[in-house]
Amino acid sequence: MELSGEESEADGFAGKLARRTRSGGRLWPAEIKGRAVFESMKPGARVCEVARRYGVKAQQLTTWRRLARTGRLALVADEAADFVPIELSDPAASGKSEGLVEIAIGKVSVRLGGDVSAVRIAEIVAAIERGA
Repeated sequence: MELSGEESEADGFAGKLARRTRSGGRLWPAEIKGRAVFESMKPGARVCEVARRYGVKAQQLTTWRRLARTGRLALVADEAADFVPIELSDPAASGKSEGLVEIAIGKVSVRLGGDVSAVRIAEIVAAIERGA
């Protein structure tokens, strides 16, 4: 999807992507920011190439990525989300202490304390899925 201009009709989208401020800067909708960040986080994606497609500088996309990592920007995906099975157990019945988070993806298992933020847990899951 080529988004470098003010108007775009690629993939059925027609309309202004960014509004202009009085000083000439652009104000991007959160949906477009989230979509660009999501694309830039796919395996093999390069920030500079995604930024070029959206008509922004790589530094701007990097700032949006930082906002997403801190939970201040939601990612937007075109495709359906992948789901993984979740097993819930009663901590008292299993003898495990309360407040323990366990992430198991394939052969990798990570145990975290209950005080870990949801953003950090999401970063860990993404890193495991990427194979980092």
